Amino acid sequence: MFARIGTIVWKEILQLARDRMLTAFLFLLPILQLYLLSQATGGSVSDLGVAVLDMDRSAVSRRMINDLDTQEELRVLYFVADEDELQDLLDRGQVDVGIIFPRGLAKALVNPVRTAQVAILVDASNSVVGSSALGAASSALTRYGRELLAERGLSSASGIDLRVVTYYNPTYNLRYFSIPAQVGFITYQITLSVASLGLARERELGTLEQLIVTPLGRLELVIGKAIPPLLVGASNFVLMMVVATHFLGIPFRGSFALLLGLTLLFVAAEIGFGMLISAAARTQQQAILFVFILALVDLSLSGYMVPVENLPTVLQAVSQVVPMHHYLVIIRAVVLKGATLSILWPHALALVGLGAVIMAISASGVSRRLD
Repeated sequence: MFARIGTIVWKEILQLARDRMLTAFLFLLPILQLYLLSQATGGSVSDLGVAVLDMDRSAVSRRMINDLDTQEELRVLYFVADEDELQDLLDRGQVDVGIIFPRGLAKALVNPVRTAQVAILVDASNSVVGSSALGAASSALTRYGRELLAERGLSSASGIDLRVVTYYNPTYNLRYFSIPAQVGFITYQITLSVASLGLARERELGTLEQLIVTPLGRLELVIGKAIPPLLVGASNFVLMMVVATHFLGIPFRGSFALLLGLTLLFVAAEIGFGMLISAAARTQQQAILFVFILALVDLSLSGYMVPVENLPTVLQAVSQVVPMHHYLVIIRAVVLKGATLSILWPHALALVGLGAVIMAISASGVSRRLD
């Protein structure tokens, strides 16, 4: 009995070893995935963007700005001229926190009868990032205020009164940030799975040759195979958004028509990836395995788990050619911030460009496989 079982085991190993592509995926990509995850999650939250509106322009405000910039969690990126510019940076997601130093801050800080107020504006759409930014900014400003008062022997002065304004997620609810991303990822997963099975299923069932001899052009066949996953992906997106907003309590502050249109661009790009997988895979099982591994890599590079800014510089550059990275920025911005196309156009343009390139490569690859 053991000899017969051993024979079967050896046969399975030999069959697996003959499939070089599958063997490479099984042993090399898990190592890549482990490396990507370690790079994405190994570090702490750091270098969060700060914009400063300094209306006091005193030595005190400059020292506070320097203290903010020396915090590991913070990095001062912008000095703005007015509150509108500061608000625009927060809306675009270019900074995570804004600091407003009002006129007369230095004088109020050392005056026992006056209160020195500093406003902290926090983008809490990502509750983890928002709370880290608020904690670091509050700690730096409060500590400097106490040190300055102690140096001048003004312990009776009131110090700094921090006025915190939290945008997009006042309760720092993690669900507001994570559920829109889950909607995006599920849309991605469903679309990629359906698209990857099209030609692989035909090849496995033995009907691919019948399709090839039909009076269909290669482009017509590709389009015909692409439309069903487009419909399935779009339908799933709409259904999940209804569930997220009406049953899970996620606020929707933007334009649904805009988000749906950008979702279709994203789905089209992922269909291109799916068609490439479908053309390369010999069986449906192999296609699904390729989808699973690609999804793991995309999760690490898209900002789904941690901000892309926390990745090493090289991986940040690679993430720019990952459609899901741009789409997660879009869906979170539209749902939580009410962002418009005037803010999201760089990511929309990236989806258009990536989608066009991927679809062109996919159509060419499918045509070669069919010849």
